[in-house]
Amino acid sequence: MLKIKKYANGRFFDTAAKKYIKPEKLAEMIKKGEQIQVILTKTGKDITDKVISQFAKKEDPKKNNPANDTPKIDLPFLKTDKLVKWLGDVIDSKIEKVMDIVKLPSREQVAQLDENIKALNKKIDALKLSREKAAPRKKAAPKRKAAPKKPAGKAKKTTAARPEETGTSTGKKAEPGKA
Repeated sequence: MLKIKKYANGRFFDTAAKKYIKPEKLAEMIKKGEQIQVILTKTGKDITDKVISQFAKKEDPKKNNPANDTPKIDLPFLKTDKLVKWLGDVIDSKIEKVMDIVKLPSREQVAQLDENIKALNKKIDALKLSREKAAPRKKAAPKRKAAPKKPAGKAKKTTAARPEETGTSTGKKAEPGKA
């Protein structure tokens, strides 16, 4: 009888050969009818019947299904591509929902706004250029009549001292000590 230890990580150890056994090799041994005893290393419990029934269940579907004859190498790549596509779709939909809730513009909207701003800046530059070209023409236009000059008498009155500034209503300075 072959004694095999099963570790917590699921690996099997052949105590006679003192090496690890792959589950596939253990399944072959069970299929051939070899007498084995499987013991859990952690508890010391005999789990031989459980292991044998587990490997028997794994073998039954393989016998009945001819599709399992295809190489296993191709399937993981197909599943990985589908998984990546599915995850991308799920993530994109979640991001769109969040963007709708937050009311932030999408990349397309930001690009459209950028184009609109550039177009408006071009129009503003064109208007500035046209104003600069039109500005010399205005200088050549006839000048408007100047406002009439103020009479000289008013100018003198505005330069004279006001009664508020002198402290008297007559325009004379008040003598110190007199009220």
